[in-house]
Amino acid sequence: MKIATLGIITNDKNELLLGEKKRGEIGTGVLSGPGGKLELGETLAECLIRETREELEIELDPSSLELVAIIDFYAEDEIDFRVHTYRAAFLSGELHETADMIPGWYPINDSTFERTYESDRHWLPRAARGDKFRANVYYKDRAKDFDHIEFFPFAEE
Repeated sequence: MKIATLGIITNDKNELLLGEKKRGEIGTGVLSGPGGKLELGETLAECLIRETREELEIELDPSSLELVAIIDFYAEDEIDFRVHTYRAAFLSGELHETADMIPGWYPINDSTFERTYESDRHWLPRAARGDKFRANVYYKDRAKDFDHIEFFPFAEE
C-alpha cells in the first residue's frame, strides 16, 4: 500500500484551489488538489508541503494543516493507496502553470466536481467543507471504473 497526501485549499470567496493534471500514471486532464506519494523519512505534513511546492510552486502555511480525511483507495479489491487529506492555507507564492498542473480557483459547486475523478465527487465536497471522515473508495482498476464508496466516522491512526 502506498501512502500519499492531498491538499484542500480554499479561499474566502468559497473557491477551491485545484490543478488540471498534465501528466502522471493516472488522471491526466482531471482536476485535483496538490499532493502525492510520501517519500522515505518525511512526515505527512512535509510530503504535502513538498508536493504542493513541486506541483504548484506555492507554499502552504504548515501551522494551518488540519487532517480532515483518511481515504483508502482500492483497485480490484486490493488496497492501493491511503491518502491523508488536509485542509490548508495558502502562505506565499503566485499561481502559474507548471510542468505538472494548470492551477486555478474553482467555485465549490457541482460543475467543478464534474471535472474531478468520479469518486472525488462523493468525498471532495465534504472535505472542502471541513467535514472529518474516513472512507474506502473502490475502483475496478487503478482510478478507473469507479464502483462505490463507503464512509466511516473519523479516527486518526
